[in-house]
Amino acid sequence: MKVKRVCLILGFLIIFSLIIASCETETKTTTTTSKQTTQVTTATATKTTVDTTTPRYGGTISIALTMDPQTFDESQGMMHATAFTLLLTNQELMTGNWEIGPAGTGQYDWAIMDLGKIDGKTGCLAESWDIIEPDTMIFHIRQGVKFALNPASEASRLVNGREFTANDAVFSLKQLITQPRSAISLGDTRKAIITAEDERTVKIVLPPENYEDMLIMGDFASLWAPEVTQKYGNMTDWKNSVGTGPFILTDYIAASSANLERNNNYWETDPIGPGKGKQLPYLDGVKYLIIPDLSTRLSALRTAKIDLLNNVWWEDAVSLEQTNPELLKKKFYANVGLAINARVDKPNLPYKDIKVRRALMMATDFETIKNTFAGGEAQIVSWPILYLKEYKNAYLPLEEAPESVQELYKYNPEKAKTLLTEAGYPEGFTMHLICSNLASTIDYVSIVKDMWKEVGIELIIEPKEGAAMTGITFMRAYEEAIVGGPAPISNLYNGIFFTGAKFGGNQSMVDDPLAWEAKDKMLRIALTDPDAADAIHKEFMKYVLDQAWAIPAVTPPQYHFWYPWLKNYHGEMSIGYSNNYNYTKYAWIDKDLRKEMIGR
Repeated sequence: MKVKRVCLILGFLIIFSLIIASCETETKTTTTTSKQTTQVTTATATKTTVDTTTPRYGGTISIALTMDPQTFDESQGMMHATAFTLLLTNQELMTGNWEIGPAGTGQYDWAIMDLGKIDGKTGCLAESWDIIEPDTMIFHIRQGVKFALNPASEASRLVNGREFTANDAVFSLKQLITQPRSAISLGDTRKAIITAEDERTVKIVLPPENYEDMLIMGDFASLWAPEVTQKYGNMTDWKNSVGTGPFILTDYIAASSANLERNNNYWETDPIGPGKGKQLPYLDGVKYLIIPDLSTRLSALRTAKIDLLNNVWWEDAVSLEQTNPELLKKKFYANVGLAINARVDKPNLPYKDIKVRRALMMATDFETIKNTFAGGEAQIVSWPILYLKEYKNAYLPLEEAPESVQELYKYNPEKAKTLLTEAGYPEGFTMHLICSNLASTIDYVSIVKDMWKEVGIELIIEPKEGAAMTGITFMRAYEEAIVGGPAPISNLYNGIFFTGAKFGGNQSMVDDPLAWEAKDKMLRIALTDPDAADAIHKEFMKYVLDQAWAIPAVTPPQYHFWYPWLKNYHGEMSIGYSNNYNYTKYAWIDKDLRKEMIGR
């Protein structure tokens, strides 16, 4: 079971609160044996073009968070992608490649997190790596990278701005795969053998069947200085934060704010564009404002108390465009976790029968939901993955699917009744469905409830508050059916959507030998030939969708909004696996334009 599944936590946090809303090389020196994607597609940002103005230094940007940072020490906390300050202060061996995003070739949008493909990576603390099949990866540590030195911090003075070495990487990674509260320790990365071959070389060995978890070791594991852990035990106190990142955490007030200042000793230069070769970061700082209430976040954007707002729901986007037409925006799609998953592993439940599952699909009027609940621009085929530019070659469009799949997405209550009768349920049955108590979730399943009633299915909705819902999901403590998932799209090669039984993936409890076979085929080549792995996934979707293992959610668009004075920003969210807000090291403030627009 792949540890990346643990990040399904983020998927549920998006459902519950619509939250969340590194490192490039000067020259691309990363060595892998994988095929590199060369097709360039058009970015989806609206009203934006690549800025040709030379970047300027100075200024601070303000970003709204829906919650406090969940950890300052990744070995002591599960919530990697909500370790908001850690993702700017500490770094990984590899990261997402800024050069293939909207600022460069446009192959990636970087609009969502959890993009784990090897062909989207570049070097960070490791300037390059070698993939040695079938079980070994060698990381070559970059020279000249130093820890930030904050004279006001005792922990920082302890490290004293020294250079980052292979031993630091080995210590950190071993902590992450052994500490019980670390997300990484829950997966197959715990099987890794990690050694420092010399001061600049890290060797990691994993069993061949777990080899893709090398990406977790590379772009999910924030690294630090051993002496901090050795003196303080851990870095759960924010004052012990020390890293190699572009910013330094200088102040944190729970339920209020976190302030990060520029690391003047940062190693990286801008790899592309009019600022190519200039020292990063451009900003003097980043200020996180912790604003749980949605209406308050929207007001903060409208009044320019914050410079950007990520993950805006489509209805709120319409309102923002009316009140603040000067805002720039990017439309994107991210799974919102509203799929209905009914257990297929229990012989006493109706869902074991494929006729019942197909009937549920045909009893769902996806087009009506798209045009009402989802505003008309939603994706209908959204399980197990929805369409994203970065994974487009793994996605099976409905028009390319077999007719037996296409008919599942056509509203046909009469045929649904026929199938239910053939399955032995001529009068229908009752389904108990556990879901989040969020109004948007209840609204969605209530629409489905009304549709299913027409074919004799009585849907009993059982809402649960956030913490309880998360516990039920991850403990798989539901008897019949649950709303949620799927897991982050980066887990597609793991087959987490339809294999395994841990951490909230495979919520319908599928156990199909063809699914396991497809997963094994993808994992064997995911690092060395991701294009071929994508092709296997796309072909297998003809079978997966035909099985109707889950009733997909109609997924509406979301948006990132920002003011025009925020430059070298194009609607990015995470440059890498789940490094939220690490685009800030490339962004800069046009202070003249800001003053012209709002007088300050």
